[in-house]
Amino acid sequence: MKIVLTGFMTAGKTTVARMLADKKNLNFYDSDDLIEAREKMSIEEIFSVKGEDYFRKLEKDVISELLSSKQDLVLAPGGGAVLNDELRQLMLEQAEVFCLDVSAEEVLRRNNSDEIIRPLLEVDNPLVKINSLLSERKKYYQQIPTHFDSDRYSAAEIVDLILAELPDQKLKIEIKAQDSSYPVLIDQNFKQSSFSKILEMVRGRKVFLLADQIVMDNHAEPIINLMEEKAELIKLELEAGEQIKDLQYLKKAYDILYENNFSRSDYVIAFGGGTIGDLGGLIASTYLRGLKLIQMPTTLISQLDSSVGGKTAVNFRETKNLIGSFYQADLVYYQLQWLETLEIREIKSGLGEVIKYAVLGGSPLFDILADNKEKILNLDQDILLDISKISLEMKDYYVSEDVKDRGLRKKLNLGHSFGHAVEGAEKFKYKHGEAVVMGIAFTAFLSHKIGKLNEEAFHKIISLIQAFDYQLFPSETIEAEELASYIAHDKKISDNKMWWVLINDLGDTYLSDRFDHKNIQKYMEEYLCREWL
Repeated sequence: MKIVLTGFMTAGKTTVARMLADKKNLNFYDSDDLIEAREKMSIEEIFSVKGEDYFRKLEKDVISELLSSKQDLVLAPGGGAVLNDELRQLMLEQAEVFCLDVSAEEVLRRNNSDEIIRPLLEVDNPLVKINSLLSERKKYYQQIPTHFDSDRYSAAEIVDLILAELPDQKLKIEIKAQDSSYPVLIDQNFKQSSFSKILEMVRGRKVFLLADQIVMDNHAEPIINLMEEKAELIKLELEAGEQIKDLQYLKKAYDILYENNFSRSDYVIAFGGGTIGDLGGLIASTYLRGLKLIQMPTTLISQLDSSVGGKTAVNFRETKNLIGSFYQADLVYYQLQWLETLEIREIKSGLGEVIKYAVLGGSPLFDILADNKEKILNLDQDILLDISKISLEMKDYYVSEDVKDRGLRKKLNLGHSFGHAVEGAEKFKYKHGEAVVMGIAFTAFLSHKIGKLNEEAFHKIISLIQAFDYQLFPSETIEAEELASYIAHDKKISDNKMWWVLINDLGDTYLSDRFDHKNIQKYMEEYLCREWL
């Protein structure tokens, strides 16, 4: 995480930043100190010898380098850094930015009692100069979403206020193949500073809010009111579920966008679970060849998996996700509190994808699941933050260099071909995560029978699935032949090869193309007969 404190000179940026860095165990930087070290001159000397324009350029370079770095840090820039439009935008994009406000009279008092020489205040009437500078900079400081009054609060109090406003977790999804990235902001409960990222993005724009009706009833306050203050909001509320992933709803959305004259600078916000996110993503990716997209996932499966990575789709002729595209969000934001209204079955559906990541990655995620069943099902927020971080970092790893699902990313399909076939054959009686878990169990069976998965690891996987009370098999009326026919139309078949993700061990998987329609049906028959259990 990067944290930047802006504000006028003497507002206390450096003092607060040092204290914040200590509290968060992050690196601390003062841009003026870095500039002086680079130039081997004091700020006063730089202004005197090389001028303010030279200083501002140097300031921009130093701060840009820090904000573009990989390290987590707290930065106290000079009071005038925020005036540079490009630099200010970079701060807002790359960091959590807070502004410390200070009155002109307090600036003068602090300056008079300070040993630091501030070149801009070396004038005959510093109070007039301070008021003039504050007036000039006011519109720039106002663009920083969160402010604290340093006249009113001590440095220690401001530190506590900032800590309370920081996202509980912030991850960066970096799509290397497309040279792009976007943040995932995670809060346990609503925080104004986190949500302000969205408000700044949509300010003055049109927003098409595609939302789950139940989610709107349970969680729309206060975020909808805040968005309506900043943007022109057009809403479409749907009863979420696989039935909305249909071309008729795609057309309905297009009609609304057309009638409201949406442009490519306007936004689609998907506020709901995985089906809302899939449909919203496809709408954004196809209308005008691309609107801006924000995902606000509200179910465990969408928060930990489907909202990131850019897959969008609708179903076609009872086949899962047959029509779709790859399209990345501009931002993903969610609150763990939103999960509290979910039924236990929906929570377990989301955990199905987490089990997938646990098999793909092994420890520590597999052990967290095995050791914390009750805490997880009771939505312990500390555990969920840990699970979120591991799952999304794994998703980023697989997606970043293989956006179009042609190689490494195929491993994220572990359990999905069988799972999608179950969903189709059962007419979506089972939720996605429930079906995926069946697919993971079948894959473990297959990997143990014909591959290298040993007895101990095989039973660990099956035992974890059973510990969370998942079903291993679809309805007894569903036969292998029917499942195989769905798999024959699966979108993961490429170059006439049926790719399957097999398991060598926990944390060790590989792609195999040794299967065809006939032999996969044979293995499914052996699995469904249940004699191995």
